[in-house]
Amino acid sequence: MSRRFKTLLSGAFAVLAVVLCLAYGESVRAEEETRRQEALTRYGGEVVSLVVATSELDEGQVVSAGDVARRDWVSDLVPEGAITNLDDVVGRRVTVAVASGAPLTQLNFRETAAAVDVPSGMIAVSIPMADKLGVGKGVVAGDRLVAYRIVEGTATVLAREVSVLSIPEGAKSLSSGTQTMTVALAPADVSAVLAASTEGSLRFGLPADDVQTVDVGTSSAPTKVDQEVSQ
Repeated sequence: MSRRFKTLLSGAFAVLAVVLCLAYGESVRAEEETRRQEALTRYGGEVVSLVVATSELDEGQVVSAGDVARRDWVSDLVPEGAITNLDDVVGRRVTVAVASGAPLTQLNFRETAAAVDVPSGMIAVSIPMADKLGVGKGVVAGDRLVAYRIVEGTATVLAREVSVLSIPEGAKSLSSGTQTMTVALAPADVSAVLAASTEGSLRFGLPADDVQTVDVGTSSAPTKVDQEVSQ
């Protein structure tokens, strides 16, 4: 192989390397521009207002109005699931700690479903939250509910023993289907409860402590039912 040929071959490889570097650079820039355009489309501007922590928020801490503020943020650097409305975080419990000055995201309020302890002989199911589900903000994990199917003003008892295993913070104000509550049901009740949830006819009642579940749903049984059930 002649010296001239080697020189030409080396030059060709050098040119190829430059072309590949340029192509890679263009690919990176194109990807970044795509992400930027998606952010602009999502938030509507070069700079957006995000909810950030004004102090460190620990796991389990309930967010107060003084813990957060809205700050301008470059849209290119907006994290996935960033929250832009203060009302969406105040009163909610943090499940993933937040550093001071950091934007709050949906990740900081994710449910810890893995910690749910399903009672023996029961089946855990997730029920999408809805405005008319009848679950008031006073309902917490450990409560006992009664499941009804409401159709044309007629209520049918679907399950007399519904144990709340987990429920998202601020459940009363959640939009339909955006978050779920986890409940434990007897195996025989699962199909009917899930079917009613799918068709939108599922309602929950909260019995008083002195109401026996065997009597719930009978004409003579007094019940303490969340007012939203009758709406």
